[in-house]
Amino acid sequence: MYINMKYRIVSIIFFIVAFGLSSCVEDLDFDQADDIELTPTYIGSLIYSNLPQTSLVSPTGVEIGRITDVTRVEIFENSVTDRLKKVDIDFEITNPFNRRFTIDFRFLNQANDETYRIPQIAVGPNVSKYKVKEEIILSENNNILNSTKIEVTLELLPSTDGSIIDINDDKTFILKSAGTFYFGIN
Repeated sequence: MYINMKYRIVSIIFFIVAFGLSSCVEDLDFDQADDIELTPTYIGSLIYSNLPQTSLVSPTGVEIGRITDVTRVEIFENSVTDRLKKVDIDFEITNPFNRRFTIDFRFLNQANDETYRIPQIAVGPNVSKYKVKEEIILSENNNILNSTKIEVTLELLPSTDGSIIDINDDKTFILKSAGTFYFGIN
């Protein structure tokens, strides 16, 4: 039994020495840590609107051709915006009406001056979950960082046959938008 125990101890020591001699270690370059860049992202809702047919037609049957809404936005009032690299604005639109719409989406500063405009979005009739994406590279469009408001204008285009939206037809135009904000921290 004593020999068996001695044999085990010698085997373990031999294994440790063999493993230590056969393993390899490269020189570590701690300067590589200077090249690391963290790229956190933040996703936030920007605009969410539900417009039933009663928002598009008055009780007397007159269509409301243009609806504008201004929303305060505090996204760019944070000190981390100097690390913001890119913003993706995603839209999802549902238009259950047999009519075409256009959407203008503008960022404004405190004085209501335009800081950035997303190209006009044309929405066809009877579409569900129509998706549009706008990519904003901050190195090319950093004026958006001065934005304090978002202005959205929805325009109902005239029908080709002169018909109007039926006020009794229970449908809802839905506009959703969200921003994905990409930061670079090193």
